[in-house]
Amino acid sequence: MSIRYLLLVALSLCLLGLAACNDDGTIPPPLAVTIYAQDIKFDMTTMTAKVDQPVTLTYINQGVIDHGFKIEGLVEETNIKPGQTATIEFTPTKAGEYRYICAVPGHEPAGMVGTLLVEG
Repeated sequence: MSIRYLLLVALSLCLLGLAACNDDGTIPPPLAVTIYAQDIKFDMTTMTAKVDQPVTLTYINQGVIDHGFKIEGLVEETNIKPGQTATIEFTPTKAGEYRYICAVPGHEPAGMVGTLLVEG
C-alpha cells in the first residue's frame, strides 16, 4: 500500500467521524425520557433532543383507557394498554420541531399532543 492510499483512508475516516458530530465536534450522549400518558393528556408536552442523539423514550400509560404514541417521520405508532409501559427508541437526524401525539382516534383533537424540539 502506498502512503497516498493510507492518507486517503485516514482522511475519509476523519470526515465520517466529523459528520456524526455536533457543531462543537462532540457526539451527543444518549437521552432517556419518560412520558406518562394520562387520560387525554401527556404529563410532558415539550421534549428537547439533539441531531443524531439516540433517544430512549419510556412511555407509561397511567390512564384507564388505551393510548398510543407517534412522531410523524420519526416514530411509528405504538399502542399501549392501561397500566403498561413501552420502550421506544429513535434517533432524530434533522433539526426542527416535530409534533408527537396520542394516535388513538379522538385523543389528538382533545389535546393529547406535544412538541419534540431537535437542535442542530
